[in-house]
Amino acid sequence: MKINRRTFVIGTASTAVAGYAESRKAGSKTESTRLTGKIRVAQIGLQGHCNIVLNGLLKTEDCELVAVARSMPGEAIESLKKNPACTEHTRMYDDYRKMLDETKPDLVAVFAPYAQNGPVNIEAARRGCHVISEKPLAVTMEHLNELRRQRDKNNIRVTALLPFRLDPMFMAAHQAVEEGLIGEPVLISAQKSYRWRGPHRPDYYKLRKTYGGTIPWVAIHAIDFIRFVSGLEYANVTARHAVKVHKDYPECEDCGALLFEMKNRGQATLTFDYLRPLKAPSHGDDRIRVIGSKGVIEIRKAGKGFCELITNEKPAHQPPLQKAKGNIFVDFVESLRSGKAHCLGPEDPFRATEVAIKARDAADTGKTITL
Repeated sequence: MKINRRTFVIGTASTAVAGYAESRKAGSKTESTRLTGKIRVAQIGLQGHCNIVLNGLLKTEDCELVAVARSMPGEAIESLKKNPACTEHTRMYDDYRKMLDETKPDLVAVFAPYAQNGPVNIEAARRGCHVISEKPLAVTMEHLNELRRQRDKNNIRVTALLPFRLDPMFMAAHQAVEEGLIGEPVLISAQKSYRWRGPHRPDYYKLRKTYGGTIPWVAIHAIDFIRFVSGLEYANVTARHAVKVHKDYPECEDCGALLFEMKNRGQATLTFDYLRPLKAPSHGDDRIRVIGSKGVIEIRKAGKGFCELITNEKPAHQPPLQKAKGNIFVDFVESLRSGKAHCLGPEDPFRATEVAIKARDAADTGKTITL
């Protein structure tokens, strides 16, 4: 896939607003937003996990896919005509800006090449559309802060595809820590490991300017679920990454490690890689282990998976698992309609993106960066 950068040119972002605020505080006014009647959804691009939205549309009443636009030249959006979420009334566009102006959707789903998510999200937010975006929300702090400014200015909601918060094991671990069953979280280790899947990776993975980095694309999941499970906030990060195996993708890091100091002076480590063997039983191997002052909780998602809790009072056991909440698009739409809490608070996707950007910068420079 060849990318014409002029296709994505956007005016210089406005002056950056203040940085991260506590979850739900800065975005509190957007929590009162309600959508009524039929929700008109537009989709930009087919990159990443766009099937989450397409499947979610089929599970959501009074939700219509009104239009789809290319996020880059030659993107095969016509293939969606065979998807059940696409109707005879769904319009196809080459220019996503024209699509936004003509169809005026309520909600925009963004699946551009990852380094272009920021400019595309800003264009949607600027027009007053709610946004559900493939992560990361942006790959520069300039774009991320401008997206936050447009969100607040236009009183809309912005979320990202960070679905581990809806996983029963992660929900159970979050609840166990919140209830104090392991005491104060002190030490955390997390992992994201993926198969490479060879030549099926698009060409834009080869260059940082179109890919954005593996930390914002892959490690961001663990960046978010570390916060979600432990309840701790990041203080600073030191990181390293490299391209060791897949040299034909010279700017797509295939291994790396992050070391965080948390605000309670505890520590968290996170490793990521594209080196999971092709014969492994699943594409991904996601893990987290949280050691507290009174116990340990651990999750491994690969294979049959497990969630195990050990405390000073009780030997190893599985905490009660809640029923899976399902599709993050459905959860977001329900939140926009009812005002109920979305699985991600207004600032959560912004914080995950901010930490990912700065962790990538720490890996590039070899410096410790304050978060």
